[in-house]
Amino acid sequence: MTIFKSFAILSLILMMSSCGSTKHTTATYWVNSAKVYCDAGLGKAKCLQVTKADDHENADWSNFYSTINGFTFEPGFLQKIEVTETELDAKEVPADASSIQYDLVEVLEKKSDPKMAIHDIWVATHINGEEIAKTNAPTLEINTTEMRVFGFNGCNNYNGQIKSIKSNTIEFGAIATTRKMCADMTISDRYDKALNETASYKKDGLTLILLNTDGNEILRFKKVD
Repeated sequence: MTIFKSFAILSLILMMSSCGSTKHTTATYWVNSAKVYCDAGLGKAKCLQVTKADDHENADWSNFYSTINGFTFEPGFLQKIEVTETELDAKEVPADASSIQYDLVEVLEKKSDPKMAIHDIWVATHINGEEIAKTNAPTLEINTTEMRVFGFNGCNNYNGQIKSIKSNTIEFGAIATTRKMCADMTISDRYDKALNETASYKKDGLTLILLNTDGNEILRFKKVD
């Protein structure tokens, strides 16, 4: 009986020691309103984007490859959350899994993302300040929840990714187009060139303006009814 009791006490001490060595920390994150495509180890997937910066509007977002237990992502909404980070025993974690477990404590704040204001379909009216004809005018569809762009450049259809978007800046990734040849490629060529030079944007009512790195207007659109 004495040996059994001694063994039980030793086991309890070891268990308490093991629990006591587990590291728990608390952190506060802003979670972006849209997921992005990322390399999650097993191919392309969609990841959350997070930042610990208070100024989320101008933050550099980081891809978050793990999950947050208890958290519900809502497209179009920025969420400020408090989470518990628990460091797991590396020996018990699969090679392709995170060594940290994330658990939601509470949602501190949730608000509609102002970038959703340009989540729409737009038709081009000006290129480099010059008004263009309404016939076969280029179009731009911005989908901030999927971080993608689609449209028609005046001759061909195109699509691509939005690499990053903040309160007034936007960066497009590689844009692919169909290969149709039209009798006059002037507008489509000018449009493609301008779209690839886009660095920032501003919205004024039903008008969307794209600007280059020098802050000069390169494309102007109006909202499609």
